[in-house]
Amino acid sequence: MSKAKPTAARNVKSESVAEQNPPFSAEERYRMIAEAAYFRAEKRGFVGGDIAEDWIQAEAEIDRNLQAIEKGQGLTPTAKEIEQQVQAVFESDTELVSERVRAITLQALSGGKLDKETLKQVMAAVVKGAQQGDSRRSGRGAQALKEAILSLDDALAVAAEATQLAIKEAASRTDEFSRGELKKTVADLAELELLFIETISDAADNTAGLTQSILRDLTDHAVASGTAVGSRVKLALPELTHAIADTAREHTEIGTQFMRNEGTLLASLAAGMLKGIAERLQPASSDKSIPHSSAKDR
Repeated sequence: MSKAKPTAARNVKSESVAEQNPPFSAEERYRMIAEAAYFRAEKRGFVGGDIAEDWIQAEAEIDRNLQAIEKGQGLTPTAKEIEQQVQAVFESDTELVSERVRAITLQALSGGKLDKETLKQVMAAVVKGAQQGDSRRSGRGAQALKEAILSLDDALAVAAEATQLAIKEAASRTDEFSRGELKKTVADLAELELLFIETISDAADNTAGLTQSILRDLTDHAVASGTAVGSRVKLALPELTHAIADTAREHTEIGTQFMRNEGTLLASLAAGMLKGIAERLQPASSDKSIPHSSAKDR
């Protein structure tokens, strides 16, 4: 896969990103295409369809994604775009905040690589958008703000489930992923609840009035009673620790280049898992007659 030649100063940033995310090997590309084709068949229950067409569509999708990575272009919405989407929810229809904020979050997280940095950025953007949306309603969206934060928690729990599935899949492929990289991903997963709580707490420190009070109450409740994402992670950790100990190989010598690609592949696999889960949840979240999760009950 060839890169476009740099043409001006505007390409300096792209070159820097490209150096940090070098092109994938032919074997890695083939593996990602195979996984994408499999998920396409799985989505229709392995009934009907055309295997060859699944492969063609998967190949086109993976090549688009890899080209975007090479050019340093994010596949997820920018932080500003996420903020604006969440603000629009408050301005249009606060009755659907739970469903719509959850959908915005899942879409953002499944758009590229599901890694720690992406999670932090998306969390901060969603909370900021909810703050600004609530402020514009002069406190009238107090309940909506609470629902938005709890919906973010629900979405993070789904993301944790996707990461769990990705780690289990990677651990079973002993010739492709190292125990060290899997342990690092598990450690990042274990910190997810803390990152969520810190994001809300930081947001509370940077606002005032009723919005600040709501965010602090949500922070205190999360610390005292736990979160949806924390519950999911707590269930996942023992199983993942066992899976890694049993199946993944240890690397005594491993190059930085390999570890970088390995981590990117694992984050991409997790994003693919999340996309599949989010798509399966979509019918329920778009049905107004079905209450969303338990956000109002927590």
